[in-house]
Amino acid sequence: MAKDKELYEVTIVGGGPTGLFAAFYSGMRQMKTKVIESGGHLGGKVAQFYPEKYIYDVGGIPRISGEDLVRQMQEQAERHEPEMIYNQYVTAIDKMDDGNFALTTESGEIHYSKTVILATGFGIYEPVRLTAENASVYEGGQLHYSLNNRDELSGKTVMIVSKNRVGIDWALALEEQAEKVILVNESGEFQHVGPGDEERLAQSTVEVRMYHEVVELIDQDGCLSQARLVNQESEEEIYVTIDEVLVYQGIEFKAAPFKQWNLTVEKNKVTVDAGMAANVEGIYAAGDAVHYPRKSMLIASGYTEACTAVNSAKFYIDPKASAQVYSTVEYKYSE
Repeated sequence: MAKDKELYEVTIVGGGPTGLFAAFYSGMRQMKTKVIESGGHLGGKVAQFYPEKYIYDVGGIPRISGEDLVRQMQEQAERHEPEMIYNQYVTAIDKMDDGNFALTTESGEIHYSKTVILATGFGIYEPVRLTAENASVYEGGQLHYSLNNRDELSGKTVMIVSKNRVGIDWALALEEQAEKVILVNESGEFQHVGPGDEERLAQSTVEVRMYHEVVELIDQDGCLSQARLVNQESEEEIYVTIDEVLVYQGIEFKAAPFKQWNLTVEKNKVTVDAGMAANVEGIYAAGDAVHYPRKSMLIASGYTEACTAVNSAKFYIDPKASAQVYSTVEYKYSE
């Protein structure tokens, strides 16, 4: 069992917008900060579900895509160089005899911290994996389960595997950037489509292959180069040349184990006080993970709650610290 014995002042569980803003503000409060993200990338539900869509309700930003918001939030969070840990799902949070916390992950890693801020949302959303032969070989490389870093797909032939409206959204979003977009649907219809979705797809340059299943991804010189498809009606096999694959076949939800962490829960969320403190002293929460009367489920709400949680953690560690800090003062001579 590997152990990171270094003691951090704040460990944030979850790297979505709330977790990233908490990391930024924790750095502003001059606390040694770590972020533990269960997946391979940051951004939470914003990156997972609507990277190509626009967000209009973030203060001071009239309109921004989910992808750009995540990119800018990551840049902001990294200002104070927090430790970023990826692909580790926290399964246990134990308060030790010295008052510090030991956070154990599914892989057996143990992280130590004076305080914990939960920015987990409801839990994690795992994409349904592509079962085609050799698919797992390209995960994390040329096979993607979310539309992040669209610029990396510019000028490439992209195959999208989906029978959902999400696949249509991704295909249309990439139409002008990619050299070619191929949308593969194993059935004869798209699920959850809205008015005009299929019409826009039909009028686009996207190559749509209905009733086709991807059965194999093929390597050439160490890179993904082709996909073998089977027509579900005629059983005919075809080979298509591709550079990248995007897959959306649905999501599997795994709830955060709040009760296992001995936290008071209401409506499957952590009950917090006005300082975002949970019932276990030294543990705080923010964003979609928390419950309190008239809670708003907005990105902007998560930002405010993150600041409150960080300030509470700072006071817990150092009761003589100032109640809060201001960026105009902290960065007065740093730009």
